[in-house]
Amino acid sequence: MINYDYFEYQAKIIRTKFVSDKRYLTKRFISKLGYTPSFCSPRSFNEKVTARMIFERSPLHTKLADKFAVRELIIDKISDTYLVPLLGVYKNFNDIDFNQLPHQFVLKCTHDSGSAMICRDKSLFDLEAAEYKIKNHLKMNMYFRKREWHYKDICPQIIIEQFVDLYTDPKSQATITACRVHCFEGRPEYLEIDVQDHQGNDYSNIYDTKWALQPFRVDLKENSPKALEKPKQSQDIIELSEKLCFQYGYSRVDFLLSQDHIYFSEITLTPNAGRMIITPEEWDFKLGSLWLSY
Repeated sequence: MINYDYFEYQAKIIRTKFVSDKRYLTKRFISKLGYTPSFCSPRSFNEKVTARMIFERSPLHTKLADKFAVRELIIDKISDTYLVPLLGVYKNFNDIDFNQLPHQFVLKCTHDSGSAMICRDKSLFDLEAAEYKIKNHLKMNMYFRKREWHYKDICPQIIIEQFVDLYTDPKSQATITACRVHCFEGRPEYLEIDVQDHQGNDYSNIYDTKWALQPFRVDLKENSPKALEKPKQSQDIIELSEKLCFQYGYSRVDFLLSQDHIYFSEITLTPNAGRMIITPEEWDFKLGSLWLSY
């Protein structure tokens, strides 16, 4: 089977020798968001995210992006109680003994985004597709794909985590698939709650820390047609975010919710590689004004 994605990836590696990060990211920014950015004196949220990608270089950023290494930081900050239980860590896909795994699990690479595979029934799990996808991801470095520098030096590994049965809203019966807390200068400000209804339709609501629905959206996601009840864990999520977020600038702390527990998911410093569509557009600048360190 010809892997066209890998050929495209090789072309992107070559491109880094001729096109600087700043030039590449500027072109992509204009194409996606429709305005010319200023990275030396950024004002909008997306300008500041992209400026971070161009100018900031920190080993801590790399450790946060590493899905295995970050677990050590979480243990130090809030204990392992909030980590999804780990079933295994592997260098190679062929080292995994699937016979020893439980009926349900989550398989993902540690060095990128988009490689996760959720197994809800091992008897129906497509091992051949999983092998193809994971081996393909192990070959590729996220930096060359998106120019997000903090992914560049992560050692690629495979982790398998326990499956989490996600929280169901008692009022709408929608499933909360992700909870992202946007933090500015050490303070949680907004909760981005992704939900899926029983028909598989995806929505996203943004709330302030008092659970008031906000008048802006990200990445063209529609609000859920039915109101969500405030989860009983919401205050705990806010408090955990405050412990985990950067005390300066911007950071996003993500969680998974089950019916009775909170699990850490990731800390994100450059959402959507600095090209997040925020509507109305004025909110791109309102969010940017909360990020004081640029």
